[in-house]
Formats: sequence, C-alpha cells, structure tokens
Amino acid sequence: MDDTRTTLLALFLSVVLTLTMIPASVAGTQTAQDTLTVDKGGSADYQSIQAAVNAADSGDTVEVRPGTYREEVRINESITLVAPGRAILDGSRFVNGTGVTVAGAADANVTGFTVRNYRFGVAANGTSGDWTVVDTTVIAADVGVYAPNTTGNWTIEDAAVASTTYSGVFARGTSGDWTIRNTRFVEVGGDGVDIRKSSGDWTVAAVVVDRSGADGVDASGTTGDWTVRNTEVRRSNTGVKAIDSGGNWTVTDLTVRRSDTGLVTAFSTGAWTLEDASIETRDVGVFAARTAGAWTIQNTTIESQQQGIHAVNTNASWTIFESTISVTAQRDAIGVDARSATDGWSLTDVTIESPGIEVAE
Repeated sequence: MDDTRTTLLALFLSVVLTLTMIPASVAGTQTAQDTLTVDKGGSADYQSIQAAVNAADSGDTVEVRPGTYREEVRINESITLVAPGRAILDGSRFVNGTGVTVAGAADANVTGFTVRNYRFGVAANGTSGDWTVVDTTVIAADVGVYAPNTTGNWTIEDAAVASTTYSGVFARGTSGDWTIRNTRFVEVGGDGVDIRKSSGDWTVAAVVVDRSGADGVDASGTTGDWTVRNTEVRRSNTGVKAIDSGGNWTVTDLTVRRSDTGLVTAFSTGAWTLEDASIETRDVGVFAARTAGAWTIQNTTIESQQQGIHAVNTNASWTIFESTISVTAQRDAIGVDARSATDGWSLTDVTIESPGIEVAE
C-alpha cells in the first residue's frame, strides 16, 4: 500500500511540474499585449522596425526610438507603430519604395513618424481594416497616403503632407468612413485630397491645402454625406470639387483664397449648406449648374472676378441670406446667374455688388 501511495504521489508531482513548464501560448490563449522596442544602435529589443513588426502579435505596440531608419515597413497584424521621439523613415535608397504598407484586414495605428523620399509615404491598396495615422509627416513622395479601394474606416489627424508629385491623399473608390482633421497639405502636385467615386461618409475639419496643382478636395462622383468645417484652400484650382456627387453636404467656415473657383458642384443631387464661408476667386465663387439638391447659403462672403454664383438650370430651391456677393470684372460680370432655374429663389439681406448684371433670371 505504501509503495502504491508513493507511486501515485510521484505521478501527481510529475504532472504538476510538466504543466508549470508549458508556455502560456501552448497552455491557453495569450492575452497579454506587449511593447517591443526598436533602436538602430542596438540598445532595444530590435535594431530594425520590420524585425519588431514581424515579431509582434495583434494588439502589440512597436515603439521606435529616434533615428533614421532606411527601410520599408509592412504591417500584417493589428498593431500600434509609434515613434514618441519622432523617428525618421527614409526611402532614398529604394526605387518606388513605400514607407509603411498595411495589408489585408489589419487595423493599424501609425503615430509620430516623419516619412520621406518614398513613392508612397503610407499605402493600403484594397485593404479592409480600420486605419489611424496620427502626428505623421510625409515629405517628398509621389503620394502622401495611397489608399484606393479600401473598405475600412480611416482617421488622419495632426498630420502633414508636403512636396508630393501627385495627391496628398489618394483614396478613390473607397467605401469606409473617413475623417481628416488638423492636417496640412503644402505644395502637392495634384489634389490635396482625391476621393473621387467613393461611397463612405467624410469629415474634413481644420484642414489647410496650400499650393496644390489641382484642387483642395476633389469628391466628384461620391455618394456619401460630407461635413467640411474650418478648412482653408489657398492657391489651387478649386477649393472643393464635387461634380456629379450624390450625398448631402454641410460646409462651414470654409476659406478659399487666390484660387480659380471656390466650389464646383455641377450635376450634384444632394442638399448643400454653405455657411460662415469666405470665398475669393479669380473666376467663379460657386459653380452649381444643373444641380438637383436644395441650397442654403448663410453669412457668406463671395468675391470673384467673373461670377459670384453660377446656378444655371438648377432644379431645387435656393435660399441665400445675410451674405455679400461682389464681382469685379468690367465685362460680362454677373452677381448671381440663375437662368433657367426651375424652382424658387429667396435672397434676404443679401448685398450684390456687380458692374454688370446683379441677378440673371
């Protein structure tokens, strides 16, 4: 009996010791979220960003210490990639390189980097995950953020894109909801934000586009609802372009300076509200020919050389109040051109200054 008892006790102790030696990843689901550190000088967990990213699991954070990292980073997991001390990603050694690429369904958070000398600063072609890009600057790229055909929700905040060959953000054909906030686009060769043929809802707030080669925001062919507020476009072709768009637009505190046109919304079908805006253009303040949605313009100043508002062949009501429209051209100047409009117009407390026609009906 004593021998039997001794044998059973030995077996029990053996099982307990074996279980205590099994790693957590084998014994059960690992839930802890780790922080992996990167320092190119060798004083952290890893010397390269990609090595740390490859080792990270979903939910982990990869923290990159200051320095210049000459590599391309590809993210396949839902991780946070952060550079608290402003690390630099430099792609000058690559041909058609990409600073940060996120693939598949990963929900990535990229924060605190300066990304320079790549073809694409940040790229996510056709991905389905939700992205957050915060406090990140892209300089000297073809495109700052390249994200066509994505379906996830995106947030770009406290960021900057400068000196690009083409657009600051290229997001054509997307279907997720986007927010771009507190972001600057300076000397971009194309549009500040190119979102043509997208279907999600968009918020653009506290954005500055200065010296774009095309438009501040091009949302032509989109179907989602838009909110644009506290945004300024300078020295561009158009402040906001939304030709053939289908969503409803609320534009508040928009400033357009030294550009050809303030708003171009021809053939749009959604309702538009423009309030507390200041538009100063060379050609037309608001070009809204053949639109089918109702318009409300309030507390807005439009100064242009040719026409203040071009609303020929519109098919819904227009309400303009507490606004000033000033046109300076000596020939063919029209304050408001509403010829062939099929619905009612209401102008209340509106001042129109034009050496030509004040209101063409």
